[in-house]
Amino acid sequence: MNALKRSITVAFVILLLFAFSITYAASKFPVLPFDLMSYHELQEEANPAFDILMQAVSYIGETPVAALLMALTIALFVSRQQWTEAVFMLATASSSLLTFILKDVIHRARPFPLDENATGLIESINQYSYPSGHVLFFVVFFGFIAYLSWLHFSGRLRMITIAVSLSLIALIGPSRVFLGAHWASDVAGSYVIGMIWLAILILAYQRAGIRGRDREREI
Repeated sequence: MNALKRSITVAFVILLLFAFSITYAASKFPVLPFDLMSYHELQEEANPAFDILMQAVSYIGETPVAALLMALTIALFVSRQQWTEAVFMLATASSSLLTFILKDVIHRARPFPLDENATGLIESINQYSYPSGHVLFFVVFFGFIAYLSWLHFSGRLRMITIAVSLSLIALIGPSRVFLGAHWASDVAGSYVIGMIWLAILILAYQRAGIRGRDREREI
């Protein structure tokens, strides 16, 4: 067990160092060496089916759709009277706040500028490219769904839910680069930051479960 904890700690530290490094690079350089290459390589894959897939995956991350998915997921756990799970699914929305803060701090321009006449704080912050809000949302939200599915579901439902969640996480990064919304370095940093945030939420969820079991023993 101690060896496992050490391995997890080392992996977490490596993720933190990578996140810090790529975030620092994104704050200093508008484009990194592999950004243009990644964009052009994805464009070479363009065909009608690939275009539709990339647009469909990105559409799931749009605010109205994301909010609906979160509401439905929370409602599912509430209907099962799994209150802790419902609260932590709501907590995955914190990835949006993290995105907002980092965009405001880093101020990295998008590959292709959005509406230059955007007004309001949220619209202005959304002009920035790092990190990708879509990627952060997918990693944290669908990552937590996969984790809860592994814990609470069984059989085919568990397999399908986990497979779909992981597939969406894998596809959202390339879709954002393909559509010209982000550089590959934006996406890479977002995956790592999302994994760190997801790990923190999972740890908090586990501790909440331990405290709940302790209270039940006392009663």
